[in-house]
Amino acid sequence: MLADLTERGQTCVVARGGRGGKGNKRMPVGKEAGTREAGSDGEEAKFVLELKSVADIGLVGLPNAGKSTLLRALSNATPRVGSYAFTTMQPQLGAVSTAFGDKVTVADIPGIIKGAHENKGLGHNFLRHIERCSILVYVVDLSSADGVKPWDALVTLQRELEEYLPGLSNRRSMVVGTKSDLPNSSRTLAALRKRVNAPVFAVSAM
Repeated sequence: MLADLTERGQTCVVARGGRGGKGNKRMPVGKEAGTREAGSDGEEAKFVLELKSVADIGLVGLPNAGKSTLLRALSNATPRVGSYAFTTMQPQLGAVSTAFGDKVTVADIPGIIKGAHENKGLGHNFLRHIERCSILVYVVDLSSADGVKPWDALVTLQRELEEYLPGLSNRRSMVVGTKSDLPNSSRTLAALRKRVNAPVFAVSAM
């Protein structure tokens, strides 16, 4: 990696230009008009430019866990919401004002699936955006609509983050259980709180 630009105004030279040539200023007309001394070639190389969204808080969850709906409720962002996996294909950012008058940026990270660290389901495209987040909010579905218990979903998410970048799963975090208005969600929430050593909040889009 040549450079990691994380601060406003940061620059990096990745290829230098060649020596400049000279034009014919002395004889702009006549038989020598248009003659010049050519410059030398600059450096050539191929580079991959990788965008990593910068956000204070990242919403991390399996596909269709309710991350986009949560971001809509917290901010003025309008990510697309659908009842199918991978509705969100690019990170969506929203600005949130806190009770203390501060503003934080929240990123809705596209759904992470099992094997994402091996780039399954475009895993690397999604995981790299999490690297910039200071706090992670694990979003889990209390209704287990996809057949995955929320505590199992949490284990999967943390394992994928850790396999992708050791230490990433140790970031400050909390757990948000969505769809708390659906049947049996309160019982699932109680079981989740017993199994998780982190703050757990329950929310409903309703």
